[in-house]
Order: sequence, then structure tokens, then C-alpha cells
Amino acid sequence: MSKDKFDWKGLFINSDGGEEPGEQKQESPKAKSSSSSSFPNPGSTTKFPEKTTSPNNLSQDVLNTIVEMYESGFEGLNKPGYDFYEFFKAIKAVGSNDPQVYKMALTMAQSVDSAVSKSSLLEEADFYINEIEKVHKKYTEQGVSKKESIQNGARIKKENLSSEIIALEKKLMEIQNQISGKKNDLQSLDINLVTDISEIDQKIAANDVAKSKILATIVSVVDGIKHNL
Repeated sequence: MSKDKFDWKGLFINSDGGEEPGEQKQESPKAKSSSSSSFPNPGSTTKFPEKTTSPNNLSQDVLNTIVEMYESGFEGLNKPGYDFYEFFKAIKAVGSNDPQVYKMALTMAQSVDSAVSKSSLLEEADFYINEIEKVHKKYTEQGVSKKESIQNGARIKKENLSSEIIALEKKLMEIQNQISGKKNDLQSLDINLVTDISEIDQKIAANDVAKSKILATIVSVVDGIKHNL
């Protein structure tokens, strides 16, 4: 995902200073001076956690893309001048959660902008947290909605396919019954055919016998006439 596609400020913030969505932000000269300074390396430091716990089946590519989106959106929310964002970047750059680092960062921030204080940083942090929460809620709702849409679509398809299968099975049973009936008819036809043929054969044979018998009698009489008259 390209960073320039995630302008959270344009989506969720109405600027009171006349800044239009998409307007290029002017970098504060004071913010530059803070990045040019460096923190001393404390003797004992508490490091930030390098990784957070994530589900075992979470794709690293997907995670990297979404993390990049959040980081880009966080950067897009940055206001002109020195505020919590610059303080956050300074602390993160050192990579230490040591109290001395925080105190040094605050001192350097106040040298850039005397209005920076613990309360102002916490107030500005709330702003960033709330905006990130809004984005998280938005994308969660969109994801859940998309997931439900896919699941509902799959459920409807399954129900339709199940209904079609039941209808086809019913037709198949009807066809199987018809086939069974036709087989019975075929067997009956063979039985009837044998019976009919047998009866005809008997009649043909009887016809031959009857003819022979009657003709034998007639021939006998004819011979009698010839020889006795």
C-alpha cells in the first residue's frame, strides 16, 4: 500500500487553521532543529519491545502492510511545529525507554518550543491515540462487514446447492424407479414371449400331426377304392 493513499488527516480532521485536505504541510524550522540534536547514550537503558504478540496464522506480509499503513497515517496526522509526534520520533530514534532519555527529550523539545510541557505532550498524545482508534474502528467494521458478506454469500450458495442436490437426488430416485420398472417389463416380456412361442410351436406341430393323420386315412381310403372296386 502506498503511503500517500492513507491521509488520515484529510479523512478525520477538520483543520481550524485553514489547511485544506491534501494541502502540503509546511515543515516547521523548529522541528528541524530537534532532529539535528542527539541524545547521550545512557549507561543503563530500557529498550522498547521489538515485537508484539500476534496470532500464529497472521501473514507477515499482511502485518507489514497494515503496520506501514498505520505509520503512514500517524505521520499524516502530524501538525506543523513541535508536538507529540516529534517527541515520539525522538524517543523512538534513541530506542530507549529510560527516564533520563525522556527528561533529555523534554529539555531539547522546550529549547525548540517553550510551550512544550508534559501536559501538552499528553494532550497531543490523546489526539493521536483517538485518531488511530477511529481508523482502527473504521477498518475493523469494514473488515467484519466484508467477512460477514462473504460468509452470508457462501451460506446462501451452500443452501442453494443443497436444495439443487436434493432435487436432483429426488429425480435420480424417480429415474431409478423407472429403470427398475422397465427391467421388470423386459423380464415379463421374455417370459410371455417364451410362453407364446411355445404355444405356437405346439400348434404348428399339432397341425403337422393332424395333417399327417387325416391324410393317412384319406390315402388309405383312396387305396381301398383303387384296389377293391
